[in-house]
Amino acid sequence: MSRWDDETVDERDDVDEADDAPDALGRDEEAALALAALDVIADDEDGLSEEARAELEAVADAEEELNGALEEALAEAQQALAAQRAATRAAVARYREALLAADGDLPPDLVHGDTLEEIDASVSAARQAVAQIRERLTAEARAIPSRGFPVGSPARTPHTSRGLTPAEKIAAGLSERYV
Repeated sequence: MSRWDDETVDERDDVDEADDAPDALGRDEEAALALAALDVIADDEDGLSEEARAELEAVADAEEELNGALEEALAEAQQALAAQRAATRAAVARYREALLAADGDLPPDLVHGDTLEEIDASVSAARQAVAQIRERLTAEARAIPSRGFPVGSPARTPHTSRGLTPAEKIAAGLSERYV
């Protein structure tokens, strides 16, 4: 056998000898302790002493108070959260209106969202759509050939006789009568 096996055998022998030794308490004392323990257990139907029952009731009362305080704190936190959400919605609506007022070219139907990020994203998309529409209209305007004169007839202006010779004035007067 190895050195380790010898030590293990020695330890086992020590344990066996301890079991054979007489108890520190006599059998009468051991029985008295057992009866005392039974008396404590028999004090109540459920096996709890008055001290243990009082301690459990104190713990239950403290737990009820804590639960009540936690429920109150939860209700307050939920109210504060609801108020904060309402304030956030109002701020996002004001932000949207400010963006629309600042850039009159943006169509309001294209600017929407519940958060600042969503509003910014929709504004970016709306600006891109407006730029594409402008580009398309500009391209179509370039495709139409220029006529060299404005569309429609010129406005009628009253004739003035300034700068005309007397013969031109007479010719203009006669042409107005016979036309």
